[in-house]
Amino acid sequence: MLLLLSAGLFLGSLAVLIVKKNRESLLLAGMCLTLTLFLVGVMLVIAKRGGVSREVEHFLFFSRDIRLWLQYRFITLDQMGYLIAIGRHLFPLFLLEMAVHYSMSAWMRKLIHLRYWAILLPAVTLVLYWPKLYHRLVASFPWGQSALYYFSWLWVIGYVLLALLLLAIEFFSITIPFCRRQFAQIAVCLASLSALYLLYSGQDPGQVYSFYSYDYLWIRGVGYLQYSLTVPGYALLVIINTICGILGLGSLLRYTQDLYVRDRADVALERKFDVAKTGASAFVHSIKNQLLANRVLYKRIRAELGKPSPDLEKLRAYTDSLSSGNDQLITRSEELYRTVKAKSVRLVPVGLDRLGEITQERFQKKYPEGKLLIQLDGTVQVLADENYLSEALYNLLTNGWEATLEAGRTDPVELISHQERLYTVLEVRDRGTGVAPTEIKHIFEPFYSGKNTNSNWGMGLYHAHTIVRSHLGTMRVENRPGGGTSFLILLPRYSARFREKGGAPLS
Repeated sequence: MLLLLSAGLFLGSLAVLIVKKNRESLLLAGMCLTLTLFLVGVMLVIAKRGGVSREVEHFLFFSRDIRLWLQYRFITLDQMGYLIAIGRHLFPLFLLEMAVHYSMSAWMRKLIHLRYWAILLPAVTLVLYWPKLYHRLVASFPWGQSALYYFSWLWVIGYVLLALLLLAIEFFSITIPFCRRQFAQIAVCLASLSALYLLYSGQDPGQVYSFYSYDYLWIRGVGYLQYSLTVPGYALLVIINTICGILGLGSLLRYTQDLYVRDRADVALERKFDVAKTGASAFVHSIKNQLLANRVLYKRIRAELGKPSPDLEKLRAYTDSLSSGNDQLITRSEELYRTVKAKSVRLVPVGLDRLGEITQERFQKKYPEGKLLIQLDGTVQVLADENYLSEALYNLLTNGWEATLEAGRTDPVELISHQERLYTVLEVRDRGTGVAPTEIKHIFEPFYSGKNTNSNWGMGLYHAHTIVRSHLGTMRVENRPGGGTSFLILLPRYSARFREKGGAPLS
């Protein structure tokens, strides 16, 4: 069982690194690798020592043959001990670094520099446990064995508990459902691996160095090896390891799979954006040439109106209709071109109340009778291009109002703001028909539309998504309980609040 867990953790760490190479993945791979080293070191010590019950032997090694093979491998006590030291004292460091990385509490971000100081205790401990230095210290100060054990034990447990506390605080501070679901996967993974680590964390490297010193060997050690396990005790041990292993590895695999799927989806969407830009530009160029030719045609028709004609009124109606349709197509083509061409976005501090005013003005021009409820915190700023960002919000509001009318309701469309971790969230809520699960992954694609009309080109949500991306933000859509949808725009938080007069940032 423990052998399988070690192999799974090692493979899981490799999978994370292969899928995504960033700080988060490196820390997670470091956790898995150090825990694997620690568990392998513990199993080697147990195999060398022998004298364990048949149940424990099967639990750890599957069979007596495997244990005997490990027992007679050539590896010194100093090598085994320092292997355990590396895994035992680096795992809590990687765990704490992961917790600090995920913590987005304002007070924690102010203490972010403490992550560098966290390296100090593991570094000092690994130096003191270096075999040659350790043996000299113990020879000079016999009491140093116990002192070093309790010193390392205290900070190891402290690191793990602090990391779990930060993860718990972060989990319960998340209010957006999809953010909480995503964070739950990594939180369960880290908590499970921590529980597995704590089960064996009593194994001190000094106990391996002093392998034949009975008094020191069992200061703590791997507690369940000190006694013969009863059947209930053995069952409990297996259950704890199995649960921690399944939760840890399962969450790790789901997390890795999500990273892989997310990356593939981003790449696919990026390609569609590029294709849309290239194809639409070519389309606009060609259709404009055709429309200009049509314009020449209707001018010639008008010229013919001055000549004798059997039905001047009918010709005039045709030319007026041709002119109107031609102008409409040119307008649509220009709008499409503006949507897909590269834009220059100028990000400056903008108050949410200003964004609300511009967005409401645009919305009311199109739907004078439309119902709109805006609840934006006017004391919050974001880095934005107010023209483009309000255009994205306008597109979402008009979509929401049209969906509400389509559902036969007249509930107001809501535009609200709130702070979530390191983001300022702008949320557009409607009471429409919602989005079918099969459409959610497609709605931001260019030219995709669930409406079967000639007037809808499926560019509104794509356009909004492009604008949000240019603001270094992300966009998400979710169906609301009871009907309707919520479109969430997550923008990096610029400044929590600013003074009402003058807009100067608060200290």
